[in-house]
Amino acid sequence: MIVGGRRPSSATMRAALHREWGAALEIAEVPRPEPAAGEVRIAVRATSVNPIDIYTGFNAGYEQSMLLPYIPGWDVAGVVDAVGYGVTRHAVGDRLFGLAWFPHPAGTYAEYTTVPAHHLAAMPTSQSFTEAACLPMAALTAWQMLDAVGVGAGHRVLVSGASGGVGHLAVQLAVARGATVTALARPANHAALYELGAHSCVDYTDTAAIAAIGTVDGAIDLVGGEFGASLFDLVAAGGTIALATAWSIPKYDVAAAECGIRAVSYLVEPDAEALRAITDLIDAGHLQVIVGAEFDLSRAPEAQRWVQERRGFGKAAIVMGSR
Repeated sequence: MIVGGRRPSSATMRAALHREWGAALEIAEVPRPEPAAGEVRIAVRATSVNPIDIYTGFNAGYEQSMLLPYIPGWDVAGVVDAVGYGVTRHAVGDRLFGLAWFPHPAGTYAEYTTVPAHHLAAMPTSQSFTEAACLPMAALTAWQMLDAVGVGAGHRVLVSGASGGVGHLAVQLAVARGATVTALARPANHAALYELGAHSCVDYTDTAAIAAIGTVDGAIDLVGGEFGASLFDLVAAGGTIALATAWSIPKYDVAAAECGIRAVSYLVEPDAEALRAITDLIDAGHLQVIVGAEFDLSRAPEAQRWVQERRGFGKAAIVMGSR
């Protein structure tokens, strides 16, 4: 089997994979990939589960662009154990983390993966592999959505889905930029969000309380669908709402235009430079990632259920045994 289009070797590794689209994850031995030019091989210490991991594995629309068997995952934290031709920025033994290959397959639910060297950055010195693995996709999504909205000092920002993997980081990053943040989440999660810096918290099921928020300069919607569209009226004229789960849906563009605002459908991309800025915030104590649950690789299906059923606050991590 070719992992992510890269060259396998005769050595093997454990991985969680789908043998067919929509089939349950299973743990299997597969060939260990070799790094091509410009790539490094990472001995994966941890990865994390993102909703798109689940969507990809259980939706046949990805059949044409991804090979079977399919190993999910894009977040990675681990140690470089081999480098490909031409790589000079990283060396064997480096502790790195990053968002690998996205949106192309990366296969990080595995003991090894190969990653373009420029997708990776040095891990925060204050973080474990598990914590670092929970950062790349979620933190970069939050960072880039805040950029898309133009969040800065003095802005009023609304974050929906604020207790999730992206949301709890978006709250902190917006606060770090000097914004005033209103978080939408279950009441049970309000205390934790206040501790992370949210200025006000509102029950996302309380339509009257949401209406009473007034207007904000911009919004980050991490719930999507009609709920996201229902927030358009809260954004002041000329403001922007970034939608993480409503890619290129024309009716939302029309609805936003009618409200005098801009709706941006957002898809994250790898960015090592932004990861370095995020690392600085973490090591300075201005940002923390909440790991809500940890699972061994053999329990990857359970880790996905934890995320799908929204069982807790923050992120779910998959760790590679005792290595």
